[in-house]
Amino acid sequence: MRERFNKVVTAVENGVMLVSYITLIVLVGVEALRRMITTEQAAWGPEVSLYAFVWLTWFAMSSNINLGLHLSFDEYRDRFPWPVRAFFESLDCIFWLILGFVIIKVSAGIVQNNIRFEQVIFGTDIPLWIATVAVPIGWSFSMIRVLQKFWSICNGERKRVVHHVRDHSA
Repeated sequence: MRERFNKVVTAVENGVMLVSYITLIVLVGVEALRRMITTEQAAWGPEVSLYAFVWLTWFAMSSNINLGLHLSFDEYRDRFPWPVRAFFESLDCIFWLILGFVIIKVSAGIVQNNIRFEQVIFGTDIPLWIATVAVPIGWSFSMIRVLQKFWSICNGERKRVVHHVRDHSA
């Protein structure tokens, strides 16, 4: 059950990142060509591109937490025995969860205001809440990943993700 849930969350993350990235590439590419050829640009292009980037960013954060590629101090923690490392990683999870709760609560209020005032993305008929809901949803996915990590730590799972390190000596 746990593995199936993880696969679903991963599939959603990858799907959102793919759609956001394609939207971003197509809009920026088409608008750059239009600007070069016709010296004109759609007023809504930069706005929609910005919000596609917001969706991409928050879901990439969630994915990177899952992969263990987020900002951390593993270089130092790996030197500690497991109980000490588990303690510090648990503290990280608790801090992440507190921060995530605050961000989700505040950003959900912003989304509610976007809905209440029927705001739209500049130059379009797209409701602004569709863009701004990326923050609470993306952070919710990140909190799922943090909870998964916390669960693993509490169960004594020492599984580490191998980080891909680039060789800069060449």
